[in-house]
Amino acid sequence: MRVFIVVAHKFKGEINLNDLPGSGRIDVVCRCINAAIFMSHRIRKDVEFYAYFPNLGVRIRIDSSRVKYLNPDERSTAALIRNALKQGATEEEKTSSPGFYIKKSTFENLLEEVSSKYSLYYLHEEGDDIREIKIKSNPAFVLSDSLNLTEEEEEIVNRYSTARISVSPHSLLGSHAIVITHNELDRRGL
Repeated sequence: MRVFIVVAHKFKGEINLNDLPGSGRIDVVCRCINAAIFMSHRIRKDVEFYAYFPNLGVRIRIDSSRVKYLNPDERSTAALIRNALKQGATEEEKTSSPGFYIKKSTFENLLEEVSSKYSLYYLHEEGDDIREIKIKSNPAFVLSDSLNLTEEEEEIVNRYSTARISVSPHSLLGSHAIVITHNELDRRGL
């Protein structure tokens, strides 16, 4: 399995399908989901994606091996997120649609949960080159949306992560960092 965790700082809970950027930049999260899950003409079946919404204290998990009704466009992805949020988050994870799960969570609880099963890596533009890092099987990668992680969030990530890695000498969009990470793992056969 491969796991991607994206922290969506700007999202406040409302999604207007006709204005995704104006909906707390949910478009950025949707692009990251699509980059993590879709390939040409198929879905990767070995990905879990977590969108963490700090303003809501909620995380949505997407299991690509079980997902249905997900299409490679931002609007339909946002609609599935909106449907999950409408169901409401509780302390127990619940299904909102096939492959989509919602749960109340803190950022630390999420990282603790994921790091108990996967080797956690922090995708950061000032990290060590991904080509120089030995990545264990079943990796999980944490990255932020269009804003950097807060100091508190970084402290939490640093407690749970194995390494801070970079995929480029340039600052990239989160969705592009995910695609490059997939490419590197595909080439390594992980």
